[in-house]
Amino acid sequence: MSVQALSDITFDEQDANLFLVDDAQLRADALKHSVLPRLRVVMNVAIARIREIYGIEALEDSIVSVYPNFRQKRDRELLIKYESVFVGLGGQRKAKWPGFARKDGKPVQILPFRFAFVLDQYGVFTVLENAWLKGLDTRSFEMLLRFHIDNEHKVNPLCFASGMAPGIPYLEDLPLLAPLRDEYQLRLKHKLYDNHFLGHTYHFPVSGDTLEQIVNRFAYFFPVYDSYIQMAKGLPIRLDALVAKLSAWLERELEETEEQTELPVPETLGVHAARAAESKVRVMPAMRWQVFQRDQWRCVACGRSSHDGAILHVDHIIPRSRGGLDALENYQTLCDICNIGKSNKDATDLRNRKG
Repeated sequence: MSVQALSDITFDEQDANLFLVDDAQLRADALKHSVLPRLRVVMNVAIARIREIYGIEALEDSIVSVYPNFRQKRDRELLIKYESVFVGLGGQRKAKWPGFARKDGKPVQILPFRFAFVLDQYGVFTVLENAWLKGLDTRSFEMLLRFHIDNEHKVNPLCFASGMAPGIPYLEDLPLLAPLRDEYQLRLKHKLYDNHFLGHTYHFPVSGDTLEQIVNRFAYFFPVYDSYIQMAKGLPIRLDALVAKLSAWLERELEETEEQTELPVPETLGVHAARAAESKVRVMPAMRWQVFQRDQWRCVACGRSSHDGAILHVDHIIPRSRGGLDALENYQTLCDICNIGKSNKDATDLRNRKG
């Protein structure tokens, strides 16, 4: 999937306000049918970028996991008010991880780390989380910490490039500005295995070039996640080889950027972009979710939903250019494909179509 796929994806203040909605069911439905499908597109582009940079198929050893992972059918009323959504890479759930061991001696099928995009009320960020799974033995968790001790000088440049920073344990016997090596030694001593890395939070609205930057930074930190996977497989890490490929890719990107900046930008292009920005209509806060909920989270034209891979949009039935109001009765839910096919001169109420 190319970067072009990101051009139609935007996370905005309405997504942020969603986490303030008191209706737990509405909040969950909006996350499931609107936010998570868009975040999945971002992950798909990231997987393609990893393939482009490193020549690695990320899904050869990993699966894409999501949170919340909604059940298709629910017998009782939903009461959980979710505070974030998560789309990430995690090890495939099968007995293929001989490098790690469980406390009970059974084969390891689930790994304790996940590499993900997260969206909450503050924005979008990346995270590599560790130790969410507690069933592995001490040696397995210590292996992950010792990787950072042995490869500190190699991981640090990846942290700078990706904007990822490790969480710091605040303990009395560790100065706040202690070297990372000392931090990891302290983690080993106190068995603090929750070694999370957090990226910069990109505040709303997040779209276009910003999403591409988030995807790139995710890919820049992939060698660390890949090292974890290799250790779990019982294989030597390939950190040096991946860093070399990343360096070569960044050099090519820099050369292409320098060539492009030498080309003059037509004045009409800037004028067109400005006019497009001025003409963009924003649905007032919370209205989007009311429209989606009323239309049962499906495109009123073709019936597609998030289960079919659809990205849902709110469409004016009567365009504002023709006097249409910003009101619930003048909105309808269209998928990305049907929305492209309906021009701003078309005042068709697709909710009333038969057949």
